[in-house]
Parts: sequence; C-alpha cells; structure tokens
Amino acid sequence: MPVIRITLTGEQPTPSQYRDLQQETTRLMAEVMAKRPAVTVVLVQSLPAMAWSIGGSVLDGLQRGAQVEIMVTAGTNSAQEKAAMIDATYKMLDDSLGPLPEASYVVIHEIAADAWGYGGVTQQARQGLNAAL
Repeated sequence: MPVIRITLTGEQPTPSQYRDLQQETTRLMAEVMAKRPAVTVVLVQSLPAMAWSIGGSVLDGLQRGAQVEIMVTAGTNSAQEKAAMIDATYKMLDDSLGPLPEASYVVIHEIAADAWGYGGVTQQARQGLNAAL
C-alpha cells in the first residue's frame, strides 16, 4: 500500500504529464518494489517557483525542481530494491520533465506496520489476516 507524493516546481505540468507521472510511478512501484497497483496512491502537486530553493537560491521560473516521497511498510523491501527505485524514479522524472537539478530528491519512508493502513485496517493486522489464510 504505497503512497507516493511527487512535488514539482517550475512550469506547471500538463494534464498528460500528470497522468504519465502517476501511471509510470505506479508501474515502477509494481516492477521494482513489488507493490500492488490497486492500492498504490500517487499524488502529484505543483508549487510556485518562489517556494523552492536549492543552496539558498530560489529557482527561476524556467527551472524545474522535483522531490518524491515514497511511503511503504517497514521491512518489505531490500536495500537493493530501494536503491533501484530511487534510481528509476529520478530517471523517470528527468526524462519526463528534465533536465532536473542534481538536488532533486527521492526519499523512501519506511513506516511501521502498526502505524498505518488502508480501508480501516493496519498493515500489521492485514499481515496477520494473510498469515491465517
């Protein structure tokens, strides 16, 4: 049940860019991190250029900035899978929107199974239900 937040600045993405980012991120989560597309949530948001700085300098309106936060259940992915996802996500953004500054981050947050869930059920409870089957 990953949740991915893609935050962008610079030129406003087109409707097709929003859709492509959502679809490609969902595909990467399935292929690289083995996450189910049916419960993968992707939020793409765009901020004004003046809201974003790198090294203390605000990006001009022509530069694009990007940051991605991926939330997954702790312990469900290996270090190799996480490294591959960070690499693939940066490349996807750079190909779709680039060129991006080097200081465009992809962060994977690992959340304890008892601290989040979907459909009103924590991941810990869901793991217990699956083990009982």
